[in-house]
Amino acid sequence: MELKRSITLTGAIMINLGAIIGAGIFVIIGIAAYRAGPGVIISIVLSGIIAILTGLSFSEIARHVAKEGGAYEYAKDTLSPSAGFVAGWMWTSGNIIAIAAVATSFGSYFDVLFNINVNPFFIAVICILAFMTLNILGIKNSTKTITGLVILNVLVLLVFIFSGITRFNSNNYVNFMPHGISGIITGTALIFFAFTGFSRVTTVSDEVINPEKTIPLAIIVSIIISSILYILIAVVLIGLKPYYAYQGSTSPLSLAVSSLHNRYIDIIVSIGGVTSTAGVTLTGILGTSRVLFAMGRDKELPEKLSYIDRFSTPVFAIILSSILGIIFLIFVSFGTIVEASNSSVLISYIIINVAAGFLYLKLRKRETKRLAGRPFFIIIPALGIATILLIISHINIGSLEITGVILLICIIYYIIRRIALNIEGRRVPRHSDVRLFGKSRSRTN
Repeated sequence: MELKRSITLTGAIMINLGAIIGAGIFVIIGIAAYRAGPGVIISIVLSGIIAILTGLSFSEIARHVAKEGGAYEYAKDTLSPSAGFVAGWMWTSGNIIAIAAVATSFGSYFDVLFNINVNPFFIAVICILAFMTLNILGIKNSTKTITGLVILNVLVLLVFIFSGITRFNSNNYVNFMPHGISGIITGTALIFFAFTGFSRVTTVSDEVINPEKTIPLAIIVSIIISSILYILIAVVLIGLKPYYAYQGSTSPLSLAVSSLHNRYIDIIVSIGGVTSTAGVTLTGILGTSRVLFAMGRDKELPEKLSYIDRFSTPVFAIILSSILGIIFLIFVSFGTIVEASNSSVLISYIIINVAAGFLYLKLRKRETKRLAGRPFFIIIPALGIATILLIISHINIGSLEITGVILLICIIYYIIRRIALNIEGRRVPRHSDVRLFGKSRSRTN
């Protein structure tokens, strides 16, 4: 049985935009604005640049590795199984934490929209369980849903921009950098949480049509589109309320438009908040489950995670992603969730940049014609690593401690798993064959 290639370029871009737009614009931008002040606009530009650098590294590897599993498969094929395991574990952990953060914000926007006065936690749990079910029912259903959500979200954001610009208060920009350069970089570290969705399409490589060309283009286009939207929203957000008003807000756009005293605009923005955070929750479960599937396929995790049901989806991997997301809802606060997610994913991105640089140097020795026109590509992953380390240095210590625990568990588990596999006489493949499922398709290798 085999995976079906059903995702077009448009679908790939929509998967990425579904992962990017909701998390940053509707959830994180308020916290980032509080930390950076009006200078959050600079933070957005810097985050976009950092995302493009790592996105280009992903794109370089995607030209040669088109397998289900994202950072895990890319690092394993390019560097080693151990590097792949760490990259996959950290990327998956970070995105599972992100599922919890975004589902929390979904609950807040839902409460604002319907004014039901129910604890957002319970709404968040229902959200995760609902999209777990949708993911189980198949990738094609998920892609169509994501496309619809992205279109609706963009329309809502345009309403926010055009309505908010009429009440724009330029005095809110007088103190542009209240916390200096440090505040700008801290804002960059927070905003980057949203951009981490640019790699989501790499987790479904086996389901993308012409992945060698589609995936790199989808990554770059989605980053550019989302960056433009982020900047416009940030300009209006600060124009409506001073930056310090957004401290601790989990629904910043609703808070901003409240100053317009227009119930219809409130409703429209709240609808956008609900649909955008729903889209991120959906793509979060989609992406993390595919990496867990790939790691189970290669015996890095229990093989049960690679089981495929009659809907051609990795049902146990989807369920595990959802359960872990709910667990983080219970035990970790919103702000800590955001930064812990960021630092975990950033560690996997450092590994991807190293992998891209290694791959480029290896290919340069024997395939110089294929690399013509890119003699200095090695600079891109080097800058990617440097900029990621810079923003990690501005993440709070409590969140870094959570990431450290996740990394420690990763290393301990990896050692124990390898010992167990050696005793059983089994091995993890250096270059995995893709586990095929679904209706027949032609393979591209």
